[in-house]
Amino acid sequence: MLVTLLLAGSAGAESATTKERARLRQGPSAATELLGEVDAGTTLELLGESGGWRQVRTPAGKTGWVWSEHLGARPDEAKPAEPARPAPPPPRTTADELRDLREDVRALRDRPEPATAAALDRVRQEVERLAGAERDLARRFDDRFLPAAVPADAPGDGGALWPALLAVGAAMGFTVSRVLQRRRDRRQRGRLRL
Repeated sequence: MLVTLLLAGSAGAESATTKERARLRQGPSAATELLGEVDAGTTLELLGESGGWRQVRTPAGKTGWVWSEHLGARPDEAKPAEPARPAPPPPRTTADELRDLREDVRALRDRPEPATAAALDRVRQEVERLAGAERDLARRFDDRFLPAAVPADAPGDGGALWPALLAVGAAMGFTVSRVLQRRRDRRQRGRLRL
């Protein structure tokens, strides 16, 4: 009979769940001794209330005080929120359906015709014509602006002349770069003296 009374008493007890990590205190004040901390999501049995503090019992059997802001709403305070229902659409009339049908028919009329085999053949012929014109233009450009190829065994190809010209060009480039470097050095020294 005593067990039945205890079970009946605990069944009617209020409980709350911690919203965040909360400190369990000896009394209803932040100045009292800290007994420990209660993790978020822990269900606590509510025993009393005093000045914004709630007396609770943890699942481990510890009794203490927790600031009420750390607890979720009590079951008797919680009011189930009614889900917001969207307003039902107004009933559709025959005129609405007829207007939608006309818009669909207009959209179908305005869409482009699908490509036919004849249209694809015309496009292929045009691409071939443009490719031929491009080849002809490239050939004309080559004939006009590029010198004709001279056979390798032709007399007077200047095979010995190229290395000499290359050496002269390198010597001239080196000389010009040294002269320009000296000018830069003189200007730099002049700036440093100022």
